[in-house]
Amino acid sequence: MPLATDINLKNTIEMKVHELFELSEVNKALILTETDLQCHLYMKLNEINDLSEISQTDDGFLTNKIHTEISWFSDNNADRLSIRPDITLLEPQNLKITSGFNGTPLPSKGLHSVDGGIIFELKFDRELRTISEKTFEGVVKDIRNFETIYNRFSANSLGNWIYGYFILLIKSSNTRNNIEKINRIQHELSIRGLDESKCKFLYHFIGMN
Repeated sequence: MPLATDINLKNTIEMKVHELFELSEVNKALILTETDLQCHLYMKLNEINDLSEISQTDDGFLTNKIHTEISWFSDNNADRLSIRPDITLLEPQNLKITSGFNGTPLPSKGLHSVDGGIIFELKFDRELRTISEKTFEGVVKDIRNFETIYNRFSANSLGNWIYGYFILLIKSSNTRNNIEKINRIQHELSIRGLDESKCKFLYHFIGMN
């Protein structure tokens, strides 16, 4: 079963994300950078046995299911690995690291997976008063990148093999201006047809002010 269709796994992932959100609110200096957020989320995901356990790739090497900075092809039909989500969950048995499946060349990223998996795009907004336009634009870019990846799978009738999480941790409080920006992000997902069957947007206000 593709990871992206495992409802119990996704429920557990979301529980771990919310645990991290709560931890960041209690310990307000725990996460200082976006890389901090990536590292702490990795540790939370690693608490899930199904993700942390070691198993064999298709070509016989041992790995877990949690990986960072895995590159994906863009939608220009060229060999450009231009999309790089922060974290990707991959099923080892659907993964090769020495050659491609069916005799295809190994991509320059050094692996070939025939399972879409679950991808995470992370943003940490450090502004004390309001979500910055830069952060908002970054989330929109992540949404467009995920749409590109999803459409590639969907074109091959494999849309249910890929699932995405957009995670936004916000240093400021849930002011009216901030809620308006959250609504803009949700609208961006809606107009692209990216409902919760395809991806989910999770956010949290730390509330520094």
